[in-house]
Amino acid sequence: MRSRPQELKKKLLIIFAALLCFGLAFFFFVVPGQVDGRYNAVFVRPPYGASVKASAIHRDLFIADLHADSLLWKRDLLLRNERGHVGLPRLREGNVALQVFTIVTKVPWGLNIESNSDRSDMITPLAVAERWPARTWGSLKERTLYQAGRLSDFAARSEGRLTPSSQRISPNPKSR
Repeated sequence: MRSRPQELKKKLLIIFAALLCFGLAFFFFVVPGQVDGRYNAVFVRPPYGASVKASAIHRDLFIADLHADSLLWKRDLLLRNERGHVGLPRLREGNVALQVFTIVTKVPWGLNIESNSDRSDMITPLAVAERWPARTWGSLKERTLYQAGRLSDFAARSEGRLTPSSQRISPNPKSR
């Protein structure tokens, strides 16, 4: 027969284990989406209106977006996502001919235009929460390789809709 203190210890241990599991599940499955939604909110939802003349001009433009941090987030860029601004369906609908995907390796806490320290890093907790490989948690090089690999995987699965920059890009959007 167990003593009361042993039973109490066992109950406390079970409660602690349950709380720990809940906390970890929250960190790994809820927090990344919350952070993604906070930093990549879409404030005005479609449909977006444009005049017939503006639409005609837009169709003939070579549109380039030179900055997208989309590789940071756990999203499939080949699909239309609820969060974020860049994904293949939206790029095609927007007639984007050139999209530059940035590789983000380190971002200081309290990022500002005046002064930033290299002693802190917001990407490490994001990489852990999004379950990036452990090798990326402390290595800027591994973060670079991981994100480049994600982009390469998207290009390989895109059935030619995402073209690597090493291939010729036609200046005429109608030829795409």
